[in-house]
Amino acid sequence: MTSVDKDAAARLALLMLEELALRRGGRAKLKYWKTYRMAVFWLGKEVAENIVKRLVDGGYIRVEGGYVVLTRRFAHSKSLSAVLRDAYTLLASGRGR
Repeated sequence: MTSVDKDAAARLALLMLEELALRRGGRAKLKYWKTYRMAVFWLGKEVAENIVKRLVDGGYIRVEGGYVVLTRRFAHSKSLSAVLRDAYTLLASGRGR
C-alpha cells in the first residue's frame, strides 16, 4: 500500500467489516458494498483490492462469486449511516474522527 498510510487502511478495513456486520446475514454483493466502492473511488482499485485481500487472508471475510461474506463475528457499535459517514470522512479528508 504505497499511496495510503497503514493507519488509514486499518481504520478503513474496520469500517468495511463493521458495514458487513450490519448487513443482513453478514453478506453483501461486491457492487453494493459501499465502503469498498468508496475506497475504489478515492484510493483506486488496486489499493481497495489489497485491503480486501488482507481481510480474506486474515480470515475475516471470504468472497463467494459476487458476494462478500463475513466469516467472523464483528461487534458493531454504530448505525450503517454512521459507518458510511465515517468512511467518507476518512477517505475524503485523509483523517478519521
